Amino acid sequence: MANEIIFAFLLGFLASATVAFLFEYGSRPKLRTLLDDSDRAQGKSNDNPPHEFYHLKVRNLQARCPLLNRRPAWSCKATLEVFNTDRSRAIQDSIQARWTSQPEPLSPHLKDGQVVNLLDPAKLVIARKVDVHQHEEQQLSAAIKFEGESDCHIFSNESYLFRKWQNPAWRLRNGTYRLRVTLYYERGRTEEDFELLNSGPSRNDFHLRHYSNSRESLPEKLRDLPRRIGILL
Repeated sequence: MANEIIFAFLLGFLASATVAFLFEYGSRPKLRTLLDDSDRAQGKSNDNPPHEFYHLKVRNLQARCPLLNRRPAWSCKATLEVFNTDRSRAIQDSIQARWTSQPEPLSPHLKDGQVVNLLDPAKLVIARKVDVHQHEEQQLSAAIKFEGESDCHIFSNESYLFRKWQNPAWRLRNGTYRLRVTLYYERGRTEEDFELLNSGPSRNDFHLRHYSNSRESLPEKLRDLPRRIGILL
């Protein structure tokens, strides 16, 4: 009799643990970076030429089980890395990305009787994080380009330190690049590569599209395999 009670207890414990694991696994946040299909973000500031911001969007994917919902990805961060076609770095540093739903990292100050906006370090850090819910996509800044200028620039919070939001270290001349977006969130990390094409002086000459792995040679795929395995784990 005692053995039967112990066996029933263990069986119930294993069943409960299995259900809890499946629920935890099925409802965990799972993010994906996608092309932004919203309206173009064009504008004009002061005496500068017309400009355009280029964005990507991040989605918390639907759970495979229709009875489950994904938990929010709390305090999600993103980084941008830019590579040349030969896999060398076009921009040496990894860039902390900006979420467009967060306030601009600026605060008004009075200087010589005039109100000027200065970079606010606290807002700068806050603008690097966002909660990504299943019912609401979040927009991620990628680049900015001015009409009539061949170069474009990666855009993020630190861009506000520079005139026309153009950090010289983040300048990209005409050419094709690989833009790598890495998301960091609760128990997860995802990575997506995009092709960034800057082909001329017009805002219409800038394009972002998904990078096709079929363009890589076999040696390149094998060399990149450890990194991809690490992302999956």
